[in-house]
Amino acid sequence: MILLLVSDSVSIQFVSKLLKRRIHVNLFRLIKYSYCIILPMAFAIFIRTFFFDIYFIPSSSMENALFRNDYVLINKVLYGTKVPKCIQHISGVKSLFKNEEIRNYNIYRPLKVFKFFKREDIVVFKSVNSNKFIIKRIIGIPGDSLEINDSKVSVNNNLLNEKSSYCYNYLFDSEINTTQYSKIKTLSNAEFENLSESRKKNLQKHIISKTTEDKWTRDNYGKIIVPKKGMTIILNRENFTFYKSIIRNYEEEELYFSNDEANLPYTFKYNYYFMLGDNRHNSMDSRSFGLIPESYIQGKVFFVFGKGKMN
Repeated sequence: MILLLVSDSVSIQFVSKLLKRRIHVNLFRLIKYSYCIILPMAFAIFIRTFFFDIYFIPSSSMENALFRNDYVLINKVLYGTKVPKCIQHISGVKSLFKNEEIRNYNIYRPLKVFKFFKREDIVVFKSVNSNKFIIKRIIGIPGDSLEINDSKVSVNNNLLNEKSSYCYNYLFDSEINTTQYSKIKTLSNAEFENLSESRKKNLQKHIISKTTEDKWTRDNYGKIIVPKKGMTIILNRENFTFYKSIIRNYEEEELYFSNDEANLPYTFKYNYYFMLGDNRHNSMDSRSFGLIPESYIQGKVFFVFGKGKMN
């Protein structure tokens, strides 16, 4: 890097002297000032695309680990830089383009991976519905089976340990003008445990049960298998709808499930992940938009600017 900067400095001086002799002074100044503006911008885009990037947190979905208005720094290079195939997906440039309807989902070319994502890593990934980027925690990694029962997450048939920063909504009774009604209060696990026993008895976790049609909710979801590259999953009438969109959009395969077929084996080409926000009852995550392809994950958060703490 030092040799590159030295050689670049020498070449700049040589080109500068050459141009100064051959072109008009006003044109030379224009080129000089343009170079001073464009070079730092190009260098910043290069660093943000291939090595590190910074992102803003606009919501409370990761409280109490990360907070609204925090900034996070992510490591891209260790986890395989995702090189955009189109200019509108380059960091620092994408804001110049309109948030158009997504028509092509295969938008990144992953480079060599030096370290793999692990369960409970906090990562930044591209939204599957827009050009925005989202920050969540990895809960399901490729090959996992996952299920949520009454807000408790089980991975590979084992109950996932709850972090003290995870938040839930609780119902408690309140009275105004002799009218009794329920209010909602968001508490982290640590805040709930610090309450007195009498106070805990007056709080009830706001659980949304499965409907009579057995449809999934934020608190009762699955059971699902998170696809792994090379894994064959038997598709049937119960799970075909769940996997259909990722097979069509990211695998670029069109599958049709006829009434005559009871089971349809499919071998996945890529790895996928299941994401959750730490503020479980106030987060748009994989329970809403489904699984995330590995190529969409930009990197792992390793530093926070603000109130948040890595947890």
